[in-house]
Amino acid sequence: MSVTDDGARLSLEQPISRGDRVRDALQEAILNGTLKQGSPLVERELSARLGVSKTPIREALKQLRSSGLVVANSYQGMSVRTLDAATVRDVSGARAAVEPAAVRMAVELREPGPQPSARRALAEAQALLAADQPAQLGLINRRFHRDLYAACGNELMIDFLDKLQAMNAFIATAGWRADATPSDSEWDEHTAVLDAFEAGDADQAAGLLRDHIERSAAGVLRALEQSDLS
Repeated sequence: MSVTDDGARLSLEQPISRGDRVRDALQEAILNGTLKQGSPLVERELSARLGVSKTPIREALKQLRSSGLVVANSYQGMSVRTLDAATVRDVSGARAAVEPAAVRMAVELREPGPQPSARRALAEAQALLAADQPAQLGLINRRFHRDLYAACGNELMIDFLDKLQAMNAFIATAGWRADATPSDSEWDEHTAVLDAFEAGDADQAAGLLRDHIERSAAGVLRALEQSDLS
């Protein structure tokens, strides 16, 4: 909050930019498979499809490249990332090394008790499972995980894990599409992690989370071997 020379208050709150809205639309299209893996992202074509100028398209693609969902291709253009086993192993390995430690710290810093925002995310995830909406489910799961690890208070760990979340959602939704629909085991595993988190059991929460990350990655790797995830 700031004031002008005559003392009138000005709010620092800003509306979401058009570039951010375009980024969100493109991200959902990538996660739900509308924009398929490996497909070129031509600014002119995206501009026409979304009804915006090329400037917010360019801004959005830059953000999506930073998140890992979009890659530069050999023709100096952009394309949707193609998922491969190395990417799955890299992302899951990084998460397994850092996220359980962050959740352990979070549990140790707080008193045992409810984590309402994570409970709400679980409830929303259950509804999306029933509705077969994997892209939206991936984003809700992203919020669930962040509700837990962000309580660790370590900004470097939080920033690192935040940067992995878009790629994790990409990997998860690609795996779910290969298996036709996300399974209830994902929700069950999240519930077990949250139960331990709320009970103040740091070892149990961290261990269950690490198992969950590794089990999810193994499922996607199996799907990669058996089918085309694009």
